[in-house]
Amino acid sequence: MSDMIKTKTTFAEYASLPESNQIIELIDGEVILNPPLDAHQDVLGNIYLFLRQRVQGGVLRMAPTGVYFDDANSFEPDIFWVSTDNDHCFLGADHRFWHGAPDLIVEVLSVSTTSKDRGIKFDVYEQSGVAEYWLVDPLAQYVEVYKLHNGTFNRIGLFEADQAFASHVLGGAQVEVSQFFSAAP
Repeated sequence: MSDMIKTKTTFAEYASLPESNQIIELIDGEVILNPPLDAHQDVLGNIYLFLRQRVQGGVLRMAPTGVYFDDANSFEPDIFWVSTDNDHCFLGADHRFWHGAPDLIVEVLSVSTTSKDRGIKFDVYEQSGVAEYWLVDPLAQYVEVYKLHNGTFNRIGLFEADQAFASHVLGGAQVEVSQFFSAAP
């Protein structure tokens, strides 16, 4: 049995893929397709509604909307927000990909994405200057929060469903974690 060969793809090749409502990302030069589970989508919707009510101006987007970081990495964060003060993240001329670091990125974890969300995406978000990064686990029901300080993500904490945290990018607003997790059907 031969080893599987992975072919690296450039951003230009990735960008030429047809428009899709699927989450398709370019991660370390490899095209990855990750259809989400229902629990993922439920939590994603709850967080998006929370943020929609809290952010003052700027641009709030959810996947599938691409953010270009470099020629090997263009991700579709579950949610991202670009504040009105952010002059280093902008919609490209193609009106398809954002370029640069959003102020806030939220990734909802799943079995198939956790290693990338905690690995290469974490590193790219940190190196690119994302101000705040939330990792949300829909099954264990927690939010892990990182804040960028001097070019390095500092872990603010892991907050369970009965806890709250202050979001720096939301002006110190208290975030009640329980509101992200719906009661079981």
